[in-house]
Amino acid sequence: MDLAAQRTSVSGQPQTDRVLVFSVDDGLFGVHLDWVEAVYEAMAVETHRVRVDKGPWHSFLLDGGEPALIIDLREAFEVSDVLGQPERSSYAVIQSGGYRLAVAIDQVLGVQNLGLDERSPVPANLQRDGGIPVGHIVHLDDRILVVVDPHRLISNPRRRALEPIWSRARDYGQRYVKMNEVWAELCSSPSEDNVRSFSRLCGRNGRPKAAAAARSVLKAMSDPEAGLQTNGTMPPMAEQIVGEVIRRAAAKATGMVEVAGEQGPAVGALFVSAGRIVDAQYRSEWGRMALKSLLALDSGRVSFHERDLGDQPERLAESSAASLISSLEAVALEQRKRRAR
Repeated sequence: MDLAAQRTSVSGQPQTDRVLVFSVDDGLFGVHLDWVEAVYEAMAVETHRVRVDKGPWHSFLLDGGEPALIIDLREAFEVSDVLGQPERSSYAVIQSGGYRLAVAIDQVLGVQNLGLDERSPVPANLQRDGGIPVGHIVHLDDRILVVVDPHRLISNPRRRALEPIWSRARDYGQRYVKMNEVWAELCSSPSEDNVRSFSRLCGRNGRPKAAAAARSVLKAMSDPEAGLQTNGTMPPMAEQIVGEVIRRAAAKATGMVEVAGEQGPAVGALFVSAGRIVDAQYRSEWGRMALKSLLALDSGRVSFHERDLGDQPERLAESSAASLISSLEAVALEQRKRRAR
């Protein structure tokens, strides 16, 4: 099976003898296609984390907006303390007792038609509640294959312990979907309402830097003619640039916001068309990288010059508010990394 970078559906009409076969460590495992929702490459999917109170963090991914808690078979089979947790290349999302699990796997080997009525499966030694095995063992091409029962991957006590995590992950997923919807609105038609909503959603979903960036832009939008006072939450030049850009956005102005040193010549500029940043330049950088560098400057001054932009390239496609928020978040995250070193 070819693993695509995006969600790859592998479910279809129920086929009780068709099994998705994959490898974990040196073993072969399989799950009936009835229970398989999707397969993801680990490098191509975003993972998230939640926890309840001050308990341990639990990682999950979102499959169609629904959370799938990430588990490793070493953890499920209670041998992770001995063998540790390795890096896996993919995740197989399966249904398990009303929930979704993202089982970390090494490699998908394809779909096999096992014909279990002819292969005399043997119950696995590992058992769950009531002495029910986690799966059955069959021979496949002279190798042992464990066909896992997804409902028995985790024990009932473990499932009950994970219920509040699933609930927290489900709420996170709903906010995540809403956050992406609001961001799309903000990119095309920014308003105080969608910037405020985006800030709140980011704050609740573990993106405090994005929330703070949105609040700063919101302050400037609420009164474009007032000076932006962020009490040191942004670099000094960022305060000036955000205030100036939002004023020009409100006025639908076209021209260039020039950025210069305190006493020296210009070091960069923002190109604004009908109030929207369409490009940025800082020394030899252009576009989003240049905007981020300008916002990170420690000192300087800004001035606006009305002018025809001519055939100036449009390297930034979203609204000025969206460009500022994403770049301010990137600046803040880089500063945090430098402080942590």
